[in-house]
Amino acid sequence: MHPYSFIVSLRANHPNLDLSFLAGLLSLERRNGWTAGDERKTPKGTSLGGIRNESFWSARVTAEETSSEQWQLEDVLERSVAKIGNFESELAEFYASGGTMSYFVGLYGVRNYGLNLSPDLMRKLANAKVELQLDIYPYQSAV
Repeated sequence: MHPYSFIVSLRANHPNLDLSFLAGLLSLERRNGWTAGDERKTPKGTSLGGIRNESFWSARVTAEETSSEQWQLEDVLERSVAKIGNFESELAEFYASGGTMSYFVGLYGVRNYGLNLSPDLMRKLANAKVELQLDIYPYQSAV
């Protein structure tokens, strides 16, 4: 199969909870986020008017675009979801009160490529209550 590259971020949403606790819990540096009720602003701080109607938090799982010749996406997800699974009790209230979490995966490739998501990995994602969102950019550089 041909090589591809990817970037993985972990995203969380909640109707009203301050999600800043996720950075410390998961040892991931917040890249973007806000809390419900915050003023709507651009990343540079320009007011957009109005207030945020839900909380959002995002952190990179991969520091940069990663080639499949270096790491397989499946392996990165496997390691990351295992870490989240260790915090099931700490995340219980987050999920019970309406929180959601997802891996946002940007996939890049100049030719066809394939992924093999094993039943075991999909089961771990489901048990950790983490959705998988694939954003595919065909015919773009694979690093």
